[in-house]
Amino acid sequence: MGLENEIMRLNGGIIMRKQIAVLAISALVIGSLAGCSQADAKQSTQIEKKVQAVQTVKVEKSNLDRTLSYSGVLSPTNIVHLASTVPGEILDVPVRVGDEIGEDGKIYTLNKENVERSYRNAQLSYEAASHQLNASQDQHALAVKSFERTKALYESPNGAAVSKSQYEQAELGANTASVEGAKVQVAQAKIGLDQALDQLNDADLKSPITGVISALNIEAGQSIGAGQHIADVINMDEVYVDIQVAENIINSLKAGDHVSAKVPAISSEDFIGSIEWVSPAADLQTRLFPVRVLIDNADHIIKPGMFVNVGLDISEATDSIVIPSTSILDRTDGKIVYVNEDGTAVEKYVTTGFDNGEMTVILDGLEPGDDLIVEGQQFIEAGTSLKVNGGE
Repeated sequence: MGLENEIMRLNGGIIMRKQIAVLAISALVIGSLAGCSQADAKQSTQIEKKVQAVQTVKVEKSNLDRTLSYSGVLSPTNIVHLASTVPGEILDVPVRVGDEIGEDGKIYTLNKENVERSYRNAQLSYEAASHQLNASQDQHALAVKSFERTKALYESPNGAAVSKSQYEQAELGANTASVEGAKVQVAQAKIGLDQALDQLNDADLKSPITGVISALNIEAGQSIGAGQHIADVINMDEVYVDIQVAENIINSLKAGDHVSAKVPAISSEDFIGSIEWVSPAADLQTRLFPVRVLIDNADHIIKPGMFVNVGLDISEATDSIVIPSTSILDRTDGKIVYVNEDGTAVEKYVTTGFDNGEMTVILDGLEPGDDLIVEGQQFIEAGTSLKVNGGE
């Protein structure tokens, strides 16, 4: 019996130790689970407190323009095609293509022998006609006196001292027909003299404007006829290009408006031009409105015939809310932006207008003074805590 009792006592101790071990393991598991729960709770609190860094700008009203581009070929503002007026032999050509020439500058010198001879003949004809007029006037004066004496005798109460035929002949001699005819001869001779003088003055061809010789078709020793094309002179101080614009922008343009122009052959920099005129009527074929743009070219760096690209700035919005286009996000149900309100992201739906690729007109959804998020908006949602412009 003693042995059995001892065995039972030993078995009971083992069972008790197993129970204690089970209890200890359970306590460890429960403690571990509790620790994990506390860690998860702590981590969750840290996630909730995470903020997103963003950049913002204050919404303001401003203007928005767009630039329309047009291409064309430049022309000089003034070009003169010169033709000879007097035939003859060219003695000298003092200019070449590309030379600058002043007003009344000589293009060529002509042999004037024939022209001078014609002028002297015209002078003699005029002088002869003038002498004839003087003689006719003197004769008329004598005829008038003779008629007055004849008339007095004819009308004398003592009887007719002269016959009626004598009276009529004296009256006829006193008329002004011969004088008037002589005056016509003088006028005709004066016209001939003026024409001869003009030919003499025009024998040496001169430029009517200050400019540059752009074409020259003669050389010394050459004989030319009247009306032959001799040279072209262009004024390069200004150049112009004609463009055509659509009806929806024609009323946005007026004479004097400044425009930008690029001449690729010269530079990538802009030249400043201005609108000279805007046509009030559309071209019947293209239905577009012609517009002429002037560009200053005082240094003559731009050459007529070069290509030019003209940029017209057209106002699309005035005193309107305009924001960066990148701040707008597309959703299936519309366009949204985010604004900062007391450090929290707030979502706003917007109605957009014209977009020039960089800035967009907002028709509805934003007000001046809103703190618009312009960087970091892709990484937030409504309610996100914000770290604005590098702040805490």
